[in-house]
This record gives sequence, C-alpha cells and structure tokens, in this order.
Amino acid sequence: MEALRIAFIGCGRHATKCLYPSLHMAGLRLIAACDLDEGKAQRAARWFGAERIYTDHRRMLDAERVDAVLICTGAATHAQLTEEARDCGLPVFVEKPPALSLAEAGRLRQAHATGVMVGMMKRYALIYQQLKQIIDAPAFGTASGIQVRMAGGWKHGSGFALLLDMGIHMFDLLRFLMGDVAELTHQKYERDGSYINYAIVLRFVSGAVGTLYISDQHQWMRANERVEITGDGQFVIAENLLQLAHYRPDGHIDGWEPGMSIPNDENQSLVLGGYVGELRAFAEAVRSGTPMQPDLADACAALKLIKTIEPAEDYVKATQEHPHWQSENRWLDLD
Repeated sequence: MEALRIAFIGCGRHATKCLYPSLHMAGLRLIAACDLDEGKAQRAARWFGAERIYTDHRRMLDAERVDAVLICTGAATHAQLTEEARDCGLPVFVEKPPALSLAEAGRLRQAHATGVMVGMMKRYALIYQQLKQIIDAPAFGTASGIQVRMAGGWKHGSGFALLLDMGIHMFDLLRFLMGDVAELTHQKYERDGSYINYAIVLRFVSGAVGTLYISDQHQWMRANERVEITGDGQFVIAENLLQLAHYRPDGHIDGWEPGMSIPNDENQSLVLGGYVGELRAFAEAVRSGTPMQPDLADACAALKLIKTIEPAEDYVKATQEHPHWQSENRWLDLD
C-alpha cells in the first residue's frame, strides 16, 4: 500500500516527540514540514525525512501536492490553520484542542462538518481499545458505572487550561466508552493559586453513572491513569495503559499487559499511548473516504463538558518547566 503524502504544520516539542516518530508506522510519508522557526523545520527534515521545509504555511499549502495536512502548533492557532487547510480541500488531522473555546470550535465545526480529525488519542490506546471490546461484548452485560482518574504534574495554570490540555482526553474517552453525557456536576479544590483538583460526577444518556478525578498534583512520570467499568456481576480495570484485568462472574481473571522486552511495534510507547493508532485511523479514513473519529463534533462535546466546569474559558498557563523536560531538551537541541 502506497503511503499517503502529508504536509505537517508545526515542529515543536509535542510534534517532535509523539507525532513525527509515528508517521512511518501509520503509513504517512512526510513531504513537507513547516514552522515559524526555520531551525525546527530543518530538524524535522533531518530527523524524519521531510523533503522540503517552509516557514510560511500558506506557501507550503500552495506549492505542495499532498493528500492531507497534519497540524500541531498550539491551541491558539489550531482553528485558523485548520480552516485554511480545509479551504484548500485537504483532509486535516489537528492536535487537540482544535480551538481555544467552545464557540470557536463550534464555528469551525459548522464550516467543516467533515474532513477533520482531532488528536484525542486515548481512544486509540491499545488498552482502551481492548477495554471497549470487553464492555461491548454481550457477555459483559450493561455497563452501569465507570470510575476514571487522570493525574499529572502541571505548572501554575488555570483550571480551564488544565482541563483543555489534559482533561479533554478523559472527557473524550468517557464518551467513547460510555456514550453521551446527560448530566455533570463537580467540586473543585484549588490551593495557593497553583494546585487544582476536580471531583466530577456524571450521568450518561444510557442511565449509567460515573466519576472522574483530575489533579495536577501528582508526579508527571508516575502512574497517572486508571479506568474501572462495572458490568453484570463483573468489572474490568485498566491501569496506566499497561495492565488490563477483567474480573469475570465465575471469579476468573483475564489479564493483558504489553511485552516490554520484545522489540515489536505494538510494545512501543507511541503505539500503547494511541498516537500511532490515531494516525492509522486518519490515514484509513482519508483513503476510504469514511468518517473520521474523533471529529469536530466529538471535540465540541468534550469542550461543552469543560465549559460546564469552567464557564469563563480562561486559558492561562505559565512557562512549562517539568523536570523531565531537562533531559529532553538535550536531545531536542541535538544537531
């Protein structure tokens, strides 16, 4: 199968760590890379094989004959860049969030109801794909309850920034696993203007109930995700993308975990985390002309839940200086 020819707008940290390295495993060929910082675009060409580089995305879109465009530049510019790429008639993969507000995302969705996939990759993580298969099987019965935790380290940002940058993943995952949300209430604890904890209670359209705990007070490099779903006389637990346990009605436990010692694509972090999976799904949708998921409607649904919690949509972040970035900075600056 011939690889899709893509142009990529954005050559920053997240794109360089997570998306560019996933391209070849997803069947995507990097034709051109663009960044306002020419040095970053040159790095993308050296490391990932971009045939040409640009510092002006409009020039790239005009000059290159590609099958699709990938965008990862930051929340402030995603909507405009998506609009311009779609106006060129190209399918678009845009990293989450697609916009800085629900209203802006809604306008983008109204203008481009199809042809845009939003990078909320959790639903493509291997463990959650398997979890979905378990709960959708008739033998699991009715999924009546879900408990979710997502916690990481942050850096003096607003609650809205925390939810938009991190929490959005779990709102989309909740809808992927359990369906649309009918009701949401929450409690918020904020300490010293820096540390934020949310306890969120949900009722789904199906009648099922759930809880979601989001915090920025944990260590970023430690276990920070957990999902538990209750069925008929049984339940299933997914721990930190690495351990899945299905507790069956007869007391038997079915388990799964990746074979980290085996050099196989399926055991790589980018596959386990869903980055490769989402790009594979994007490539398949472009080839087949089938709907892209998650799309702008899914993103708007997640943003609507976030706005319910933080109606002011006040996106404030200090400079991100996570300790583990110090070592990353060394290799990101390598020539």
